[in-house]
Amino acid sequence: MRTPWFRSLAFAAVLAAAGTTGLHAETLVVYGDDNYLPVIHHDAAGKPAGVLVDILRKVSARSGDTYEIQLFPWKRAYELARRGGGAVVGVSLTAERSEIFDFSDPMYNDDIQIVVRRGHAFNFAQLGDLRGKTLGGVIGASYGDLVDNAIQDGLFKVDRDIGQAGRLRKLLAGRIDGAIIGNGLAGYEAILRSEPDLWTQRSQLVTLKTPLARDPLYLAVAKSMGQKDVIERFNKALRELHKSGRIPRLTQGAAAKK
Repeated sequence: MRTPWFRSLAFAAVLAAAGTTGLHAETLVVYGDDNYLPVIHHDAAGKPAGVLVDILRKVSARSGDTYEIQLFPWKRAYELARRGGGAVVGVSLTAERSEIFDFSDPMYNDDIQIVVRRGHAFNFAQLGDLRGKTLGGVIGASYGDLVDNAIQDGLFKVDRDIGQAGRLRKLLAGRIDGAIIGNGLAGYEAILRSEPDLWTQRSQLVTLKTPLARDPLYLAVAKSMGQKDVIERFNKALRELHKSGRIPRLTQGAAAKK
């Protein structure tokens, strides 16, 4: 016959095994970029897709929290999160942002490439090599403190826009010296394949050998929302998924997509 102390012990064991899952589960709106292939974007059916979305779903299954993913142009997604309307995924960590948001552990390393017109390449090994150049970049994006500070100091200019495909067209027209393209060669290839006119002109474009930056991407929640516990559960689940090998498989798969 099971005694009361045995039942209590068994119940405690169940709770321990459950971890955080379901004990304090919440639904959290998560905003993100709607067109950052293949990291995060709308698929052909208009649904959220990409490696960050896959990671969120796997973390949700383990943490017990539900992430309601809503994708918009980056500037709007970031502003909605900054105002406390929800979390934001795919965001870079900067000193300024760390005063506004609570950040998760890094989710994904994003190699930021510079694409130029064939025949107009230039040596790039350090930020000083960009002096006087004009590069195309997305409105509201950060490329890490080092690059952001160089832009702010006027070392080079960034012509801001809302999409990477349009940026490459601007480059082909000779209106900028280079286009800042995220997610390394995989991201660049995905953009070319998604736009027939760019695909036919791909031989006119080349990527510089040295990336502009390696930019870890995070989940972040405005401090005003008081959701540190959600971040803690997210981090716990993310670390467990890393240990199991599931996250490395996802990120390697994204980098290999052509």
